[in-house]
Amino acid sequence: MTSRSSSSSNAKTLLLWLGGAVVVIGLVAVVVGGNSSSAGADHPDLQGAPVVTGESLPPFQSSENDPAVGSLVPEVVGANFDGTPVSIENNGKAKMIVFLAHWCQFCQAEVPELTDWLENNELPDNVELIAVATSIDRLAVNFPPSEWLEREGFPAPVILDSAAAEAYLAYGAGGFPFWAMVGPDGTLLARATGAGQVNLTDWTTILSVL
Repeated sequence: MTSRSSSSSNAKTLLLWLGGAVVVIGLVAVVVGGNSSSAGADHPDLQGAPVVTGESLPPFQSSENDPAVGSLVPEVVGANFDGTPVSIENNGKAKMIVFLAHWCQFCQAEVPELTDWLENNELPDNVELIAVATSIDRLAVNFPPSEWLEREGFPAPVILDSAAAEAYLAYGAGGFPFWAMVGPDGTLLARATGAGQVNLTDWTTILSVL
């Protein structure tokens, strides 16, 4: 069995690789009109109420020399779009967490790729992939996110973030799509941002042997 020290070294190597590849993406929302039934302030996709506990991670700047690496990540107890409980908890499993914004063109490009990977690969029992739908804007393109992810057939569990994006901010708010890789002990291994910046096959292999 691969030792923890070897796995940690592999994770650090991948982190450095990500640091050279990642460019923080600017956040641009194109505002469009919507009808009152789909874009009302009382739309269910605007009613997320996750409970976030633990110390927030520092704002994300770069994957290279990220000061948050090694910190315990916040826990998030929430639900998906239909109210089914979904949580990010320190449960002894490694995690790949992705924060998605419905209006972000890079997220719109990333989700089909994630969907295809998940349909063609099986996550190990000790690794979870959880998405967080966040920064929801009822006047922006591609609202509501629930319909977007349903159209894409996105199979991963999704936490609906609050209107104030509490879960996203607690993880350091690093552009979109924003990734956080977490070890089985609940500590952060890496953060990255931008479409196509995370190799799920490599990360799944690393996380599965920690």
